[in-house]
Amino acid sequence: MPETPAAAVRRYRAVRLLVGWAAIGSSTLYVASDVLELAAGGLFTAQLVVTYLAEAAIPFVLLGLHSVQHREGGWLSLAGAVLYGGAFVGFSATVLHPLITGVRDADEVFAAFGANYDAHAVLALVGGLAFGVAVVRAAVFPRWTGIALIAGLLVTTALVAAGLSEAWQTTGTAVRSLAFAGMGVACVRAAGRPDVTPPAGPDPATSAGGSRPPGRVVPPKA
Repeated sequence: MPETPAAAVRRYRAVRLLVGWAAIGSSTLYVASDVLELAAGGLFTAQLVVTYLAEAAIPFVLLGLHSVQHREGGWLSLAGAVLYGGAFVGFSATVLHPLITGVRDADEVFAAFGANYDAHAVLALVGGLAFGVAVVRAAVFPRWTGIALIAGLLVTTALVAAGLSEAWQTTGTAVRSLAFAGMGVACVRAAGRPDVTPPAGPDPATSAGGSRPPGRVVPPKA
C-alpha cells in the first residue's frame, strides 16, 4: 500500500529529529570529554564513559546523516559515512581498554593498539574527507559544515604530524564536532518546518553528485 502524504511527512520529520539530535548530542559529548580530560590533566573514569558514549554513537550518526542526503550525496556520501563510522568502532575500543584494565596513561593506551590505531586513523581521515566533499557537493546541509569537517581533519593531521600535544589536537576535534552539530541543527530545523514536502519517487543515488539536482534539508514550499 502506497505511503500517504501525511505519513511521509511524519517519517520525514521523525528521521530528521532523530538524526539531528543524535548529531548534536554526540558532538557535544565529544567536546565535553576533551574538556574534562584537559581540566583533569589526564584520563579518568567519568571522562572515559563520556568519550565512549560519544564515539559509540558516531557510526550511527554518520549513517543517519548520509540517509538525509543520500539522494544528492550518492556513493561518495555512503563511502565516507561507512569509513568514518567504521574507524570510530575501532576508536571506541581504545576507550573500553582503559575502562576495563584501569590504565589511565594515554600513551600506554595508544601503545597497546599500535598500528591498529594508526590504520583506523587513516580510515577516519579518508572517510571524513569523502563525507565532507559529499556534503559540499550535495548542498543538502549548509556547505560550511562540509568545509569545517574537512578543515578539522586537516588541522588534526597537521598537528599530529608536527608532534604537538593532545591538548593542541583538540582544536581539530572541536572544529569537526562543530561541523556535525551544524548538520544536526539543519536536520532539526528541517523537521520543524510547517511546509514540509518530502521528495517523492525512487532513490537512484548513482553518482557522487546524485541523479537529482542539489537540494536543501529544508525543502521548498509546494
